[in-house]
Amino acid sequence: GEGVGGGVPNTSCCDSRCSLSGPESGHDGNPEEKHEMYFYASMKGVLFFKDWDIENTSDFWLAMFGLFLLGLLSEIAKSFRGCLVTEAAIDARNNEAKPILGGGHPDRSYWEKCCVHGVLTIMYVIETVFMLLLMLTFMTYNVNFVAAALLGITLGYFLFGYSRVQAATAIESDKR
Repeated sequence: GEGVGGGVPNTSCCDSRCSLSGPESGHDGNPEEKHEMYFYASMKGVLFFKDWDIENTSDFWLAMFGLFLLGLLSEIAKSFRGCLVTEAAIDARNNEAKPILGGGHPDRSYWEKCCVHGVLTIMYVIETVFMLLLMLTFMTYNVNFVAAALLGITLGYFLFGYSRVQAATAIESDKR
């Protein structure tokens, strides 16, 4: 129907699902571009950008592999950064000459401190970008996309997450 009161968006119903149309809706009034708000399984969809429209089987399987890889890489990045921080804690606890993150150590130059902190910062940004892309994957509500990402995360944790458990155990055993 027509909007009431000037700035109120119009509502229209298409195949029993209502959606907003107008500038507030994000799809310029075209009901064919609405975003599903429930989980569904389809080999078609839009992934991350409007132009990344998945219309055929080869695009679908490429997207599934990419999402699987994204989940796997997110766990690798998380584990790598965690290992760096854990290694630093162990080095500091063992009074190593130059612990990896020993910011106050007199033998460490300003350049070395910046490099170490820079590597950790870059790893943090990479990890955050992976996590945001995974969040956007879940926001597609496409069960196939979500399953591919979850499988990648699961395999990544199985292969690389154990290193975080071992590192935490090493820190605890060093305390004794």
